[in-house]
Amino acid sequence: MQHAVRLEQLPPEVKFPSHLSERIRFDAQRGELSFQGFMTKCTYDELIALSDSIDFHRALEELFVLSSEELSAPRESRFPAKPLVLVVATCCLALAALVAWTALHRSTASKEATPALQAIKMQAP
Repeated sequence: MQHAVRLEQLPPEVKFPSHLSERIRFDAQRGELSFQGFMTKCTYDELIALSDSIDFHRALEELFVLSSEELSAPRESRFPAKPLVLVVATCCLALAALVAWTALHRSTASKEATPALQAIKMQAP
């Protein structure tokens, strides 16, 4: 990915290393310094050493941060988590409702059965 930042003029002492010529460019007409891809710390250190210009340093810092955000951006998962969480939560709620209903039903059934059991016990000799 190509990143670009504002830089009014390139300091005259700056000569980009040949191994970076395809990755870093200065467009004088636009007043932009651009960098292609991820900038490593080593590349940043190499470029920052080319000049003492504060404006050049700020532009390089911006490019470094922009290219770093490319790697640190959250990646979308191949497996969507939200639907899975909803399904699991729904199943847990359904299970809890079933357990509560069963417990309530058993306690009601046992209360109804108690008088019948007492009647049977009274009839027994």
